Amino acid sequence: MNGEHLVAAMVASILTIFDIDRTFYLPAKIDKKLQLLLWYWAFVLANGALALGLSAWIQQAGLLGDWNWVLRGLTVGGAYLAIIRAKFTTFDFGGRTIPFGFELIYEAAKDFAYKRINRIAKAARNTEATALADSKTLQQLGQQAKLDINQNALLNEDEKRVSKEWLLKVIGEAKAGDDFDQRATIADYLLSGRRGV
Repeated sequence: MNGEHLVAAMVASILTIFDIDRTFYLPAKIDKKLQLLLWYWAFVLANGALALGLSAWIQQAGLLGDWNWVLRGLTVGGAYLAIIRAKFTTFDFGGRTIPFGFELIYEAAKDFAYKRINRIAKAARNTEATALADSKTLQQLGQQAKLDINQNALLNEDEKRVSKEWLLKVIGEAKAGDDFDQRATIADYLLSGRRGV
């Protein structure tokens, strides 16, 4: 193993972390944190190990041989996820299109890990959102959400407008004496930054 292989493994691992972060909101307090971390890091490290193996194979095959070793490692690590998602062909089976290639195995492994991460994270998100919803009134949560939308530097003006319309719609759906669903929806938005339907 050399530096080139480690660079490829690190790049693929970092890209996997970015994908998990984009997919899941993980609360700070999680009951089964050790299980979640095991699934999380197992998937990240598996991708890193596969990228490392790909890098070793590419080096052995003499591909990209005249490139600088750092550039080879960055290229292989960056291309790893595209290569692993490659499908050689597709088959029609029972009215469904089934991909054949690395993608089939990769997507199955990803779904396996993501389902377990999601199950643990979802329970923690529910607990966190319920606690916040129980601690504030609908008006307080609405004001906090509006402030959050206004201060969100990642939203453009159109996205802010759509988010405020969504917020008004959620608040407007509240029934007298029973507004828990609306409080929980806004609490979830405040914690995760994701609007419910």
